[in-house]
Amino acid sequence: MTFHESGLVFHFSDNWLVRKFDSHTFYRGLSGVGFKGVDFLVLPPSGPLLLLEVKNYFNRDPRVNAPVRPEHLPVPAELAKKLHEKSMDTLAAIEAIQRYYQRKWSYRVLLPLLLRLRWGKSDWVFWTLAYQRTHVDRMARLVCWIEVQDGQTEWKANLQEALDALTFDPPFEPMLISMDHNPFYPEIRVQNG
Repeated sequence: MTFHESGLVFHFSDNWLVRKFDSHTFYRGLSGVGFKGVDFLVLPPSGPLLLLEVKNYFNRDPRVNAPVRPEHLPVPAELAKKLHEKSMDTLAAIEAIQRYYQRKWSYRVLLPLLLRLRWGKSDWVFWTLAYQRTHVDRMARLVCWIEVQDGQTEWKANLQEALDALTFDPPFEPMLISMDHNPFYPEIRVQNG
């Protein structure tokens, strides 16, 4: 699957289930009541649900291929708070979606069959598995895809420190990654768009 976000092109492995959450119908409905959301929800075949937020601090004007100047980068503690809010709101949204589905008789009747078939294109299956991983198994991870100018290691370290100081429920360690540091390669491949 291929998605465009923040001037980057994301290619996800075919056996990973992915939703571009901030453009999904459920998110559009919830954002009207103040919910924030991450860019992508990513379900690998096993392990935690990845709450993937993308921040590309390079100028996206095709005529100017230059990074955002260091003084214009967000304050790490403020960005960390926004990322925390987005991840907590996303987890709350997953729970609300599950409650919504549980009220539908067709969901309750057909879901066991869909889960046995592992029909990944089904929203029912995706949101059920997302709920299972986050609220039953308590496995989730905030992954911040951050593209900044080379040499911004202190800024990134300050952001990581600010994220580590926050409390997440379920408890997880936030992770900063980029094109230069991508532990999910080849399942997630990214290039400039």
